[in-house]
Amino acid sequence: MRDFSVETFLQQLEPLVNIDSGLGNPDGATQTGLMLAQPLVDRGWILERHTVSDKCGECMVLKNREAERYDVLMVGHTDTVFPAGEAIKRPFTRDEKRAYGVGVLDMKQGCLAMVWILNALPKEVLDKLNIVVVFNPDEEIGSPYTRELTDSYARRTEYGMVFEAASTDGSHTIQRKGMMRVHMEFLGKAGHAGYAFDNGGISAVYEMAYWITQLISRFHNAETGTSINAGVAKGGQAVNIIPDHAEVELDIRYEKLSEMEKVEACLEELTAHAEAAGVKLVTKKRSKSAPMEPTEKTYALCELAKEVCAEIGQTFATKKRGGLSDANHISACGCTTIDGLGPTGDFDHSEDEYLELSTIEPTMDFVYGLLCKIADRK
Repeated sequence: MRDFSVETFLQQLEPLVNIDSGLGNPDGATQTGLMLAQPLVDRGWILERHTVSDKCGECMVLKNREAERYDVLMVGHTDTVFPAGEAIKRPFTRDEKRAYGVGVLDMKQGCLAMVWILNALPKEVLDKLNIVVVFNPDEEIGSPYTRELTDSYARRTEYGMVFEAASTDGSHTIQRKGMMRVHMEFLGKAGHAGYAFDNGGISAVYEMAYWITQLISRFHNAETGTSINAGVAKGGQAVNIIPDHAEVELDIRYEKLSEMEKVEACLEELTAHAEAAGVKLVTKKRSKSAPMEPTEKTYALCELAKEVCAEIGQTFATKKRGGLSDANHISACGCTTIDGLGPTGDFDHSEDEYLELSTIEPTMDFVYGLLCKIADRK
């Protein structure tokens, strides 16, 4: 990529990292988004500022032009997982090999990389491609407020590019597990444990245990890639009382949409079982995200990516990931997506988070070349 300077990139990254922009810091996420947007606005890009909730910052949408359909949707998030004050506690630092700080890897560097790549594209490429960019302020909590806005563009875009960091070995991702979160409360009937068969007691704990064992025995399977984790399970109040209350929080992950549908059907069966047993259910939370599944179009895009890498002396590799990102829902909209396009490092979501400086320029060279190749093929 022309006129690239790691030093200048890091000088621009430092103030972004030093902004608190986690949940509870909506102004920081808005400030981060505006700072990222400004270089593109200066070049004539259209900026839309969307207030989606008072619980997060503004969502910034940038376009090189208005269009009915877009060729490329580029997505990055401006929020972090850390509380207010963390950026003051751990400001941006660097040494010869790495940069450190809050969100330095996840994913302020990826957002800045998007801006640098787009600003480097020649006019003939920008003339051919309709590009839309989303800087999302709520990804770390699952994008509940911005998802529909982002998906409204994904449904009319050919290619998606998500700038989460590449894996530590430099590989990107075209497959992520989906996730379902279920938080259920079970309400039975208390009674003396010494008269369990006579007093009409209904154990909420028994019903909760039945749910857990049924889900694990049917779906927890390394071969299918589906996992069931009862991360929180509790109930009862004393050993000699039939428990009238229990609750469980389930984290369910799956690689295929068909598995998600089977789990949903099982949950309906379990609901009927609880009702037949006289246990009342209260749904405290139930949410789901589709898996990111590769398609034939995904593999075709990967072949194009391999061509680009061969031309610039790099290799292109992909790896499955278990965690979620915005790639899950935009790919479910039919947008052919590659994730993990940002420079890499390690230990995100921790105080040891770092960005590997040597990966910045090669990563951006690759995406720059891929955009040029897409424009050539259009």
